[in-house]
Amino acid sequence: MFTLNNMEPLLEIVPFLQKTSRLDLKTVSLSHVLSLTGSKDGVVLISQCANLLGNVLELTGDNSDAIQKDAVLALVNISSETVGAEALVNQYAERIVPVAYAAISDENCKLADAWSMVLCNLTRPEHLVEPILDHLLRIEHAIEKLTTCFTRINYNKQKGHLNYLGPLFSNLSQSSRGRVIFCSQTTDLLVRILPFVHHEESVVRRGGAIGLLKNVCFDSTVHDWLLSGAVDVLPFILLPLAGPEEFDDETNEKLPIELQYLGPEKRREDDPDIRKMLLESLGQLCATRKGRGYLRERGVYEVLRELHKFECSPEGDARVLAACESVVDILIRTEEEIGQDNLKTLDIPKDLVEKLNQLETQTNGI
Repeated sequence: MFTLNNMEPLLEIVPFLQKTSRLDLKTVSLSHVLSLTGSKDGVVLISQCANLLGNVLELTGDNSDAIQKDAVLALVNISSETVGAEALVNQYAERIVPVAYAAISDENCKLADAWSMVLCNLTRPEHLVEPILDHLLRIEHAIEKLTTCFTRINYNKQKGHLNYLGPLFSNLSQSSRGRVIFCSQTTDLLVRILPFVHHEESVVRRGGAIGLLKNVCFDSTVHDWLLSGAVDVLPFILLPLAGPEEFDDETNEKLPIELQYLGPEKRREDDPDIRKMLLESLGQLCATRKGRGYLRERGVYEVLRELHKFECSPEGDARVLAACESVVDILIRTEEEIGQDNLKTLDIPKDLVEKLNQLETQTNGI
């Protein structure tokens, strides 16, 4: 009988989790493993059994489609817990990364979505990003190919969506090396992914694209490039934050053309976590004097002023409101008040809300 504090029954089924085992024995044994992966305690137990993890990985290439599916789903569950992800990466990264990549890049693979979830889970803990990157980079053009899989809608012919490649890219960009890869002006990976910031069909996909954007913005050395015509990142950030509010002609002329005269049907991004990430991206772009000037000149304050009103309403979110206020506080200050180029150490004053409300009253109708 399987219990969460008894390893012996689990070890007994390890020999049956092999390609050469009888199908009925594999099916029953793998079913037990899959059920255990449904809880954190079960994942902890399984993670202590290296041979079992290796056999489950082996069964992802079984002749039976049902066995393959259950094995990959077990890996999805195991990798969703940090302890499981660590066990898989530390012991089997050299095997699991090429297998996952091959499945995702195979346009006829029925399990491509599940494999993209495995890679996404394995890279969620920041300390596991580098080992996964190492193995991906050993595969020629792997990240470029995965970007093609992500950006080519309906790439997978078996109705796989590959939405979880978005969070995978976001996770990889936790690493400075990952950010360099995505900011390469040779491959234009970031430029190819950015349009999915506005992907309405999947919050997972657009959240991943925005997570990548936010992480890239942490590197102030690429801010000039991000804000240049080569990337023009500002409309990608501002458009989801904008609502149906009308601005006068003077303000509209300041805004990027994509935000001018949006009309009453314009909707803001529904997901508060995504709105918060977008605001955090703007906050990072405020790190330099040049970046702050650019944002002020292009109507960012006016858009955030209206967003602030929305976040104060019943539809708003307190965490997004705080993020909005942090960015606005920087934009409404003069450079003499700021007194430094790098704002990463700047303290936000406690009287911010009062100042902001006063400023909104003064500029009402702008």
